[in-house]
Amino acid sequence: MQPRVTAILVARNGAKHLERTLKALSLQTRKPDIVITVDAGSTDATAKMLSDFGPTQFIAADADLNFGQAIAAAVRVTTPPTHDRELLWLLAQDSAPDPTALEVLVDALEIAPSVAVAGPKVMEWIAGEYIHNFGESMTPGGATVTLVESELDQGQHDGLSDVLAVSAGGMLVRHTVWEQLGGFDPALPTVDDSLDFCVRVRLAGYRVSVVAAARVASAGDGVAGPNQSSRGRLRRRRVRAERSAQLHRRLVYAPAGALVFHWLSLLPLAFLRSLGQLLRKEPGAIVGEFSAAFGAAFNGRRVGNARRSFAKTRTLGWDAISTLRVPSAEVRRRHSLKREASLFGLHGERPEIRFFSGGGAWTMLGAAVLGVVMMVPLLGADTLTGGGMLPLSPTLTELWASVGYGWRDVGLGFVGAADPFAAVVAVLGSIAFWSPSFALVLLYALAFPLAAVGAWMAATRLSDRGSLRALAATLWVLSPTFLIALADGRPAAILVHLLLPWLFFAWYAAARTWSASASAALLFAAVVACAPSLAPALLVVWLLSVVLAGRRVMRFVGIPLPALALALPLLADRGLRGSWLDLVADPGLPVPSAHAPTLQLLLGLPGSDGWADVLARFGVGGLDPQLFVPILLAPLALLAVLALLLPGARLAGGAWLVALLGLGTALAANQLVLAAIGAEPVRVWSGAGLSLYWLGLVGALVIGLRSLRRFASMPGVVAALALAVVVLPLVASLHLGTAAVREGTGQTQPAFVAAEARIDSRVGTLKLTPQADGGLLASIERGVGATLNQQSTLASTAQTLSANEKALAELTGNLASRSGLDTSTDLAEFGIRFIVLQPAGDSVESGDTALRTETALDGNAALAPVGDTEFGRLWQFGATDASASTPVPANAGGVFGLVTLLIAIAVVGSAVLLSLPIGAGREAVRQANRDAIRRAARANAKQKQKLKPKRARKVKGVTVESDLDPELERPLGTDLEADLAMDRETGVGTGLESDDGFEPTDEVTAEPTFVEDDNAR
Repeated sequence: MQPRVTAILVARNGAKHLERTLKALSLQTRKPDIVITVDAGSTDATAKMLSDFGPTQFIAADADLNFGQAIAAAVRVTTPPTHDRELLWLLAQDSAPDPTALEVLVDALEIAPSVAVAGPKVMEWIAGEYIHNFGESMTPGGATVTLVESELDQGQHDGLSDVLAVSAGGMLVRHTVWEQLGGFDPALPTVDDSLDFCVRVRLAGYRVSVVAAARVASAGDGVAGPNQSSRGRLRRRRVRAERSAQLHRRLVYAPAGALVFHWLSLLPLAFLRSLGQLLRKEPGAIVGEFSAAFGAAFNGRRVGNARRSFAKTRTLGWDAISTLRVPSAEVRRRHSLKREASLFGLHGERPEIRFFSGGGAWTMLGAAVLGVVMMVPLLGADTLTGGGMLPLSPTLTELWASVGYGWRDVGLGFVGAADPFAAVVAVLGSIAFWSPSFALVLLYALAFPLAAVGAWMAATRLSDRGSLRALAATLWVLSPTFLIALADGRPAAILVHLLLPWLFFAWYAAARTWSASASAALLFAAVVACAPSLAPALLVVWLLSVVLAGRRVMRFVGIPLPALALALPLLADRGLRGSWLDLVADPGLPVPSAHAPTLQLLLGLPGSDGWADVLARFGVGGLDPQLFVPILLAPLALLAVLALLLPGARLAGGAWLVALLGLGTALAANQLVLAAIGAEPVRVWSGAGLSLYWLGLVGALVIGLRSLRRFASMPGVVAALALAVVVLPLVASLHLGTAAVREGTGQTQPAFVAAEARIDSRVGTLKLTPQADGGLLASIERGVGATLNQQSTLASTAQTLSANEKALAELTGNLASRSGLDTSTDLAEFGIRFIVLQPAGDSVESGDTALRTETALDGNAALAPVGDTEFGRLWQFGATDASASTPVPANAGGVFGLVTLLIAIAVVGSAVLLSLPIGAGREAVRQANRDAIRRAARANAKQKQKLKPKRARKVKGVTVESDLDPELERPLGTDLEADLAMDRETGVGTGLESDDGFEPTDEVTAEPTFVEDDNAR
């Protein structure tokens, strides 16, 4: 009896590819005996095309059927099979078979009665010489493996025969076996339906084979098998469906005794795999992981039905197919080879950094030498003091305990949110884990080379010339803001200046890679934590990036999330207090700064340039710094403005936008007074905004100079030398004694108090500081004294006094007056054991206040004078239980502190994992290979069209010659738009991420060489 073939063609909104498939079906050398077409709920012209084809039967479904449901509907209208030579040929709208495909497949089943399923070699739709897939298998853990995919077909796999499974599109199966096994599993609508069916075929005692001579082209429309588009939404849907199918098969295939274990492991595995997705730069797959896990966990009915059907037809054990599975080690080896092949095509196109050969190392060395020259007075220091410098907590436990929401041991102490800067300080202190305070010394010692390297790397995004990169590094290191921050002892401002170039470096590549995007998010969080006043400017840049990102918008959307997670407790606390503006206050120890004139800010100077003091010290007259400093800075400004008139003006405009945002931030900060130290107001420091301003200016200057090419050297050298003259007093500030920062002793308390603090870590010290207005500033420090990580803007910006603070003010007044009032009870209540009267200032009022206070304290019978110390005159309160009433409250942060801490850990931890340059996962590599194949195929097609004989045609009455087919002709200059439109149709464009932040699919890896034609239109 002759074989009887029933071809079943399923289509859903597939008019785009259906015409080719129908034509291919009609050209078969061995015609199907019956043709059944199924329209699975189309809304386009698909139904009409199927009916006009003239099938034996046409089924139009109102519902949106998947491939398995449509095949089942078609099989139901066929007559039941009576022998094993009745065959079903399964096709989809994008399954276009070669003319001999069916004939070869039928022959394969005829000569091998034990073969129940035969599959063709599935080729790419556009690049027909490439294999789309050829045979399927799975790992011992159940993961799907395509045996051959995205390879140029040179006959190298034609010897392949027995396989575990074949793809659904083009599959030829015996009708009797189909009925025996019940067809595809309804729980597998698109992914692994054919794999699961073929596994059941194998375990039912039949064979599955591939036939290399039978070729079927596939476009990956998503009818037979998942949609192969690389567009974000479809790609995430495919990954979720693949994971759902894998979990469903795992529960179906598992022994009864292991079923509970598999069920319980679903959610833990989803969490662990989510971490892996972050490392593989696939954050969009995380939702799919948990969705698949919950779907498998609560879909017991489908699992039960599938297990019963599987047990009913199974006659062999798993050992029967063990040789057909692919070991996990082999899968990893294949992935590694594919990934290397994907990256290989890109290496000739990517811009190289060339840090050593391009002068980066020499630039860093020069900056290090300059840093040593400036820091000579600090060489050998173990700690630093002065300005905003304070020691850090002595242990990592105490250091990290100051992060988040909880007890703030500053002043009288209170429960509240820590500044995000505390997290930055904790990370910085952890670098010198043996002595966290030494990390600040390292920050100063490495500040110059770190600034140079950061600016040099940022300049690699703008120019490939080593000289311009070195110039950018020089200008950035000599930034007046940076040097003033070093002299004033502003650790937060120093960190901002060091981090901003790296933020630009990562942000510039954020659209291309998730690794760069996550790095930008972490740097964004660190910069905003160190300088909250920069948040509005950076958010403007972020909004513009989101608007202009296009399809890569998701890589910018999440950039502010780590900063938001770190600031969440503070935002909540500020919201309850109603003091939103205080969010932009500078973190750390408040440092007063004078109001800066606008012209001074325009010059990039948040404080004095130092020239007036230097000229006065050396008795030089006739020179006005207000005149020659602007003149010296003019070359830098002119070069930055010139960039707007040269090639690259668009990029220079972006740099100027950053500069103006920074300048606007500085001008606004210069007007804000949010904190105070006693009677002295503390402004928001304008230097953070000026660092951003300087970043934009230097960027614009580099963009402008790169357009000058060989004429760039002299203007750049002049600008750098002029700037060096301007900042000379700032570089020498430590030598001249004008800097606030100096070598410290590691203590903020007298040695007598520090010794007592080793016994009682909660010992209290009342510090009294005479003020210029005649008042006294009273503050309480616990233990060894104040630390940088415990400082809080909630305390420094408080506008009202609490009841305890009012009581402390009253106690201070009584202590400073000879009233005869017994203060012992109040001292014991506040846990005060020592009193330090700090030296008076230069004003007469503060001197009188200091003298009056010292006399009163000496006359207080409850106080025993200890003597003068380097921190002032010291008295001891005689009660031995004075600190007994000041313990740290237990569980001060409560549930809110725990929840916000977990949120911060989750968000920041995810960003850290995503930023690690581990490389791309298997899905990204597979999609990158397919995208590269499609691009190369389109390029080859255009090349062939250019080489075709010319054809005469008329355009507006004029006869011209064209080498293009009419349907391929388009106006000059629109090739790029047409290619992008084709990319959007096929989904090409999102692909592989490499370790170094470049994507192979951003370039055509197999670019053809076009033949130029002088007579071309």
